Amino acid sequence: MGEAKRRGSHEIRKEQAVTSSRARFPAAVKCNHCAAELSEINPLDTRGMPGLRLAGVAYCSACDHSTFVLDGEPEALAAFQAHMAFEHGDEVSSSVALKPA
Repeated sequence: MGEAKRRGSHEIRKEQAVTSSRARFPAAVKCNHCAAELSEINPLDTRGMPGLRLAGVAYCSACDHSTFVLDGEPEALAAFQAHMAFEHGDEVSSSVALKPA
């Protein structure tokens, strides 16, 4: 039997990975648009994003905006914010919560 199968089904392993990844985030963040307390932060895959150690997004149902939670090198954070501004406009880039290393 393979090592992965010993650790449980695909669904169980996926849930464990998300839980482990989520544990690295703060318990809650404030919405950058309306300042509501957001505790549901969904981890994002940072592979292919050099310099970013942590990335996640929290959706605010009160104001219908997303707040990004990031941790990494200053250059990587600036590149992420520039990419968001280019792809989605300046309003989206203002929702990026930058936390330099």
